[in-house]
Amino acid sequence: MSFNNRISKLKETLGDMNLDGIYVTNLTNVRYLTGFTGSAGSVLVLENDQYFFTDGRYIEQSKEQVKNFTIHIVGSAHYLAIKDKNIMPKGLKIGIESPFVSVNLFDNILTSLPHIQWEKVNDIIGVIAAVKDNHEIESLKTAIEITDHVFTEIIPELKVGAVEKHIAAKISYLFKMHGAEGDSYDSIIGSGWLGALPHARPTDKAFEKGDFVVMDFGALYNGYHADMTRTVVIGKASDKHKEIYDIVLESQLAGIAKAKAGVTGAEVDHACRSIITKAGYGDKFIHSTGHGIGLEVHTYPRISSINQNPLLENYVITIEPGIYLEGWGGVRIEDDCLINKNQCTPLNQSTKEMLVL
Repeated sequence: MSFNNRISKLKETLGDMNLDGIYVTNLTNVRYLTGFTGSAGSVLVLENDQYFFTDGRYIEQSKEQVKNFTIHIVGSAHYLAIKDKNIMPKGLKIGIESPFVSVNLFDNILTSLPHIQWEKVNDIIGVIAAVKDNHEIESLKTAIEITDHVFTEIIPELKVGAVEKHIAAKISYLFKMHGAEGDSYDSIIGSGWLGALPHARPTDKAFEKGDFVVMDFGALYNGYHADMTRTVVIGKASDKHKEIYDIVLESQLAGIAKAKAGVTGAEVDHACRSIITKAGYGDKFIHSTGHGIGLEVHTYPRISSINQNPLLENYVITIEPGIYLEGWGGVRIEDDCLINKNQCTPLNQSTKEMLVL
């Protein structure tokens, strides 16, 4: 892993945007550039220098983790240190991450550093970070392998009478027992009619015969997030279960077949959505087809109808179409996929056969 390479790519992007630097406050982007895993930090990247700011809680941690920046231990208002240390000369044009900066913080920065020309920019670091290096891909593969193992181990627990909250808790426990830092996000366990809620939170509801159970969960490893969904049937599958499941599986496989470098997010979304629409359930596919994963579970790029940007090699994205029928249940099938030059490689190994448990 080369933080210097990441910084060089950022500086190249800043040059293309005619910016003299960028002030980074988003902690995920701070970690991407520095390796710092604490809860308070910001960085200033200039053409020939880069500075890291944190507080006294992280003196030793920053020494250990941050190698490519001049470290400043300051108070909570990091921008005041930029002013007090006279780091930036008058007239520089500096980018600031508009998606992550509050109005209050932005106003304080403008007041404290009025001699700087501040330019609002989108998440340019997130776009750079979408192309994963080998270290990131290996971290994601490990997180995904743990997720697959836990799904295999949890299958015997999925039966009539199992409680959503208990299954979610067992998944969290198994993640850590298999070496993960914990959950990538709060697991979604939606049984029966609750499965029609794409982001259902586990409840005290017990699984019942005839329930579809939508299970969306992932392990966190080395800061990288896995994100998998599998849907199972409890007790006995009806013709309707089989119909809905087969449509979603066909849709998901079509998206995987379509995705590769150079194909747009919109084209992958269309490949999935057209299958479900043709089957008569287009209005029941109520979210986009997927998203990037990395140091956060939802990152650039979006796999949606409005994303006309081409996918690039070494993106890792989810492909996760679904059908949600109010009052009855839902089906979603999701894999984490590595984008290659000529194909898309699903990294999950968990079966996508409809399991009747």
